[in-house]
Amino acid sequence: MLRNTICRANITQLSARRFASIQAISKASITDLENRWEHMPTNEQESLVAKLTQRQTLPWKDLTDAEKQAAWYISYGSWGPRRPVLAKGEASYILQGVLLGLAISIGAFAWIRQYGGEDVKSMNKEWQLKSDEYLKSKNANPWGGYSQVQSK
Repeated sequence: MLRNTICRANITQLSARRFASIQAISKASITDLENRWEHMPTNEQESLVAKLTQRQTLPWKDLTDAEKQAAWYISYGSWGPRRPVLAKGEASYILQGVLLGLAISIGAFAWIRQYGGEDVKSMNKEWQLKSDEYLKSKNANPWGGYSQVQSK
């Protein structure tokens, strides 16, 4: 019993010393991190991540707001692989290209229909009527009633 109490007191003292040795990160090094992060040297980024990792072992209420924001940005911010694919203004450029392609394809379709020559011979009215007569003679259309057996 006494041994457990002493061990707990030692652990509390050790963790208090460890937490006391972790100093707050200077506000200047984490201010405006969103704009500076990708231009910072790799070793500076790694040291900042290490300091933030140490600070995050503290109770969350002991971290400053700037440290919380910096930790969030490093973990979930839009840098590296999470950078947006399209920059500002590129979406409208892509939309213009899609609309131009659509207009060209519609124009080509209309031009081919207008000046493409004769219609296919199976598209005229006589062909369609002869097809209907042939289907009636063979009872080949189950949806229209040609092949239905009429019971008496």
